[in-house]
Amino acid sequence: MVNVFIHGNMRSGGKDNKFISGAVLRGRAETESDFALVLIKGDPYVTKRPVSKIKGEVYSVDDNLLGLIDRLNKHKRITKRELVKARLENGQETEAWVYFYTEPLNNSVLVESGEYLF
Repeated sequence: MVNVFIHGNMRSGGKDNKFISGAVLRGRAETESDFALVLIKGDPYVTKRPVSKIKGEVYSVDDNLLGLIDRLNKHKRITKRELVKARLENGQETEAWVYFYTEPLNNSVLVESGEYLF
């Protein structure tokens, strides 16, 4: 099992949470480092520009579910998965995979709060 940081529509209450129904929710969390959360055509993506902590949830997933999340995030096509440190709401520090957007940020909208849920 590995940890994945979910920052957008796959979070609890999000329209795409059904895709990770087999995951184990470890808790609400935020990244320890600052990044930028942007919307591109209505979809949220994380970039390495330091703006704010990104808020989301950490899930433990198996290799099969990680592969599905890779496909949903277009891993290796428009995103790259990297390990980052995150702090769970109970104060525990953990490492989790985050998908960073690798394409030009044309027509993107910054989400200054670092939190997005649709």
